[in-house]
Amino acid sequence: MPVRYRSALWISGGLASLALIVWLGRATPAATPAGAFLGPAAYADAPTPTHAMAALTERDLLELTRRGRQWYEREIRDYRCLFLKQERIDGKLRPREEIKVRYRESPTSIYMIWQKNASEAKRALFKNTMEFLDKKNQKVARVEPNGAIVRLFVKDVRVAIDGPEAHRTSRRTIDEFVFKSTFELLEHYNRVGEKNGVLDIRYGGEGTIDGRPTHVLIRHLPYDGPNGTYPDALMVLHLDQEWLLPTAVYSYADREGKELLGSYVFTQVRLNTGLGEDAFKF
Repeated sequence: MPVRYRSALWISGGLASLALIVWLGRATPAATPAGAFLGPAAYADAPTPTHAMAALTERDLLELTRRGRQWYEREIRDYRCLFLKQERIDGKLRPREEIKVRYRESPTSIYMIWQKNASEAKRALFKNTMEFLDKKNQKVARVEPNGAIVRLFVKDVRVAIDGPEAHRTSRRTIDEFVFKSTFELLEHYNRVGEKNGVLDIRYGGEGTIDGRPTHVLIRHLPYDGPNGTYPDALMVLHLDQEWLLPTAVYSYADREGKELLGSYVFTQVRLNTGLGEDAFKF
């Protein structure tokens, strides 16, 4: 079965009811004058690059996301944001968490500080360095447990980022909550679905995230549960129209979008702020 694309009119049908939540934003880097930091549209090989990007929404959605990833990998060194996360764990939808995030590309460093609805952790820090490997060479995060009584006895603990303790509180690992990993997960499951002849990805029209216009992509895959081949039955993805960054992802267990599996939204994003080691001290 070929990959299918449809116009924005499709959204007015079965998914018109999906007045879905939205996520992410962007900002001009501190070292660059406002308006001078060019997004991927500026690199399109066409006289009117913005229009060329818009044309991809009807012609090749996979190429649209690839261009966003290429631009990100070429231009982005770090960012700060307020991350909004809500997930269904063990069949129960948890409250939406608000997390301040600092992220740096090299070496990969992620610092998350919970502002609202923290579950097991108050803070978590991960770096892709030898310091954050345990004796079994598993990647670990340094975590401050949530709860005043617990912190009387334990200031912080080391938790395997892909271990059972981490999966009890989250559908994704700490290093999967970032732009780069979102692109990687998107492309991985698109490839698997396309290879198996089941990928159905369509253009859902325009949206808005954090006050910025987005392109909305709608994807269907044959989801058969948390241990199956695919992560969801319905995914709604927002790409910022200027930056082509994945500003929001909503995953559902059903094609109609009634059972939310995970909602991941980045707001108040500031790109390339020059984050150094001081920003990643626990």
